Amino acid sequence: MRKNKPAAGIWLKKAIEDLSFAKAGWKESKIASVTCVLCQQAVEKALKSLLELENVSVERTPSLKTHRLVDIIEECKGFYPQVEAFTDDCDKLTVYYFDRYPAEIPLNLTEEDAEFALKSAEKILEFVKQVISKS
Repeated sequence: MRKNKPAAGIWLKKAIEDLSFAKAGWKESKIASVTCVLCQQAVEKALKSLLELENVSVERTPSLKTHRLVDIIEECKGFYPQVEAFTDDCDKLTVYYFDRYPAEIPLNLTEEDAEFALKSAEKILEFVKQVISKS
């Protein structure tokens, strides 16, 4: 089946924008919670771009209406088994997503969390960029 590079590109562009904003925000403010949430969002969109590349409509697939990155990885593995290497990072990144809202028990994310999130997101987005560029 023919690859859907235009759709993948739209999702990847959004992922890149989230990561760029996370980097700039971290550099300027050192706010760990926002940095971590944006990195989670960047990875989510990047992984979903791989599915769009394979003609899997993220918007029309109920199982992809999730922010749990390991679930998205499971979907991607059918096309790109290499994504399994990102499972542990994605499991941790998913937790950061829930820091978007106030909670009774805050996550109290740290500089270490933000640095991990940035490093993981950069690594995963680089992989996705390479896959899409070779398609």
